[in-house]
Amino acid sequence: MRRFILGVATVTAMTLTLASCEDDLSPIGSGLVNGEVTIVVDSVLTDVKGTSEWLANFDSHTDTLLLGNLNVPEYGGLKCSFVSQMMCSNKMNVPDSITADDLDALRMMIYVKRGKLTGDSLTPQQLKVYQLTKSLPDTITSAFDPTGYYDQSSYLGKCSYTLTNLAKSDSAFREDKYITIPVDLPRELGVKLFNAYRDTTDNMFEWPSTFMERFPFHGVYVEQSFGNGCVANVVGIQTFLSWKYTTTKTVTVDSVQTEQTVIHRDSVCLLSNQPLVLSSNNIKYTAAASLEQMAADGKSLLTTPGGYVTNVMLPLNDLMDRYEKEQNEMSVVSALSMRIPAKVIKNDYGLTQAPHLLMVRKAEREKFFAENQIPDNVSSFTAIYDTETGSYNFPSLRAFFLQKLEERRNGEVIDEDDYEFSLVPVILTTESVTNAYTGTTVTYVLRCAPYQEAPSMTELDTKNAVVSFTYSVQEME
Repeated sequence: MRRFILGVATVTAMTLTLASCEDDLSPIGSGLVNGEVTIVVDSVLTDVKGTSEWLANFDSHTDTLLLGNLNVPEYGGLKCSFVSQMMCSNKMNVPDSITADDLDALRMMIYVKRGKLTGDSLTPQQLKVYQLTKSLPDTITSAFDPTGYYDQSSYLGKCSYTLTNLAKSDSAFREDKYITIPVDLPRELGVKLFNAYRDTTDNMFEWPSTFMERFPFHGVYVEQSFGNGCVANVVGIQTFLSWKYTTTKTVTVDSVQTEQTVIHRDSVCLLSNQPLVLSSNNIKYTAAASLEQMAADGKSLLTTPGGYVTNVMLPLNDLMDRYEKEQNEMSVVSALSMRIPAKVIKNDYGLTQAPHLLMVRKAEREKFFAENQIPDNVSSFTAIYDTETGSYNFPSLRAFFLQKLEERRNGEVIDEDDYEFSLVPVILTTESVTNAYTGTTVTYVLRCAPYQEAPSMTELDTKNAVVSFTYSVQEME
């Protein structure tokens, strides 16, 4: 514990020294500051009693979809597929002169952001796209089994691919931000879509729900049918209807003019996955035996996507006892923070730690994600992994402490549910707003969801967490 005492007499002496050239010093107000202010800065190593908990499933609604299979000896086995509803265009911008006979193809483009993968990008892989035959449940989780939601004997399309742009020219390799996986879909589906847009006079395409029910097209299920050793982040899906038409032009060869037929091709995007429609990952993660043994030995673990989270016990009652022992009417709580050391579990696949953690009361964990809540720094908090200190720091626990202190003073019992928290890897969607007058920038959290960007595994040193508690006590003479 580090205790700093700032005496008023010392401050007064410093003031008189600096002002010794003044002839007239007024005594007014001197009686108001007699006393002593004690600032207590208490930073101690604390065992927050971390325990690993295995989550069989979690809320997997996401904008980033995972696809692929991966086996890492220190991590375990991971199989990722996804389901997604499709947003339809509200109108089809195709010239009236184009008929169904001019339609060339229907093609789905699956986009993977360059570098957003885990494993070997040169691994040969194959995917299959199936059409969903009924609507996805609103209660979908990572453990969703698509069996019964699609026809296993009939797929819309398949494609063999690798997640690399090495075969492209130098300029394309430098400029392309995405790796595109093209999947040819049945032309008959394209004709059906074309005719529906041409024949429909009501609002069938105005809302995804009416399109899914009346067309009907409930979405797609995408699975990896071949390959192992790579998991990719799919950031977008678009389905294009293409057509071709001919024109003629006059060309002159050796002073002789002839008519030449020119074939033109064009396309329009009619279907895409968007935040307005449901997309969800299907995660099958089996932890390595070494991780299971670490959890059994009492280690505090975090894995993604899904798997282990860690539960901790904040030393809330101890802090309140310590504060109330010395506090009086002039006492003020200045700050309360907690720092938890962490390290990446050694592996040869480049798996790192999760970039952000959510700390939320264990009893409210499922509700937090089900209701799309955001951290409020009262009952839920976030921390960024600090690479310099190798730890997660939760800097703003003061409001939670004051709330529970008030409840205890009102006679309420502070039981274990009040200070048992879960640490969950999350991804944050933020927006920064700069004040035009002051130049200060404030960052707001818009969304907080379970981390699904990549496989990761972290070991927390919860036995050596550092809890820093700062408060002041003023004694009046």
